[in-house]
Amino acid sequence: MLQATHLTKTYGGIAAVRSVSIELKPGEIVALVGASGSGKSTLLSMLAGLTDADSGDVRIQGERIPGPSEVLVPGHDAIRLVHQEYQLMPNVSVRENITYALRFFEKNYRDFRVNELLTLCRLTDVQDRLPRQVSGGEKQRTAIARAIADKPAILLLDEPFSHLDLPNRLIVRDLLFDLVRSESTACLFVTHDSSDALSIANQLGILRDGRLIQFGTPTDIYRQPATSYAARMTGLVTIVKAKHLPVLGLPASDHPETLICLRPEHVHLDDSGVEGQLRALFFKGSHYELEVELSRYVCLRALSTRNDLQIGQRVRIRVDEKAVWKLNR
Repeated sequence: MLQATHLTKTYGGIAAVRSVSIELKPGEIVALVGASGSGKSTLLSMLAGLTDADSGDVRIQGERIPGPSEVLVPGHDAIRLVHQEYQLMPNVSVRENITYALRFFEKNYRDFRVNELLTLCRLTDVQDRLPRQVSGGEKQRTAIARAIADKPAILLLDEPFSHLDLPNRLIVRDLLFDLVRSESTACLFVTHDSSDALSIANQLGILRDGRLIQFGTPTDIYRQPATSYAARMTGLVTIVKAKHLPVLGLPASDHPETLICLRPEHVHLDDSGVEGQLRALFFKGSHYELEVELSRYVCLRALSTRNDLQIGQRVRIRVDEKAVWKLNR
């Protein structure tokens, strides 16, 4: 449906986006994860037809989307972009903000669609309030409802979870999942936090310095990250050189300088394992996150449900040898 090919954008000699190619399909959620300054917002703006690309193009159903320098009104009728700031009209109600997107439709349909969106986006109880009278999560859902009111083919979201507390993050996450399923919309969002991306995205990309360095299913990228950056951007991880494998109780490697990564769920407390000292203990509700020091150069992250552990305690750990993954730096 939407296909971007070799998009590049430079500002003042600094490349914000470097030859990025990506494809969106109906009923699919794509997430792009990257640190601040990785080019996420610039890429979104080009995909929406709001920023000119220096090279490359964006096409929808094979038709090229012109940049703002080529048209009187930038953008495309089939694409909606929801900004971080929501950009709601401040002096009209939540309902009227959504209705405005349907102002050219017949009244009966307009009322039906607005009621449908208020229900879908969990906004019925606050529909008569002004934007300043509702929570950040309700503002976010209002912005999404307004964006999808006339059923665009593509929905783009810039950091949709960044300003939200945990309950509202879960509501917006569930909303996006329901939206794609019920409206067959193609959705792409960018974020610096992978936790929500891993849970709902069909495809996940890792952006670094404007480059798309890895793209695939969330499962593949989490379990087999290409680089240490990709590993760290997708969750807790321990990264050590292969020369330290014997310290972990694993066979030595023929390539001692190779970087390897281990996820904490692959490190277990086990009386038959190697001994270390518990340096840190973080309560996470359903489990504890541990830091276990095995040597001066090796400190592993692990998970445990035991509640009898104390900082400074000597423990033994076992590492799943099959879970060791080699990185390309």
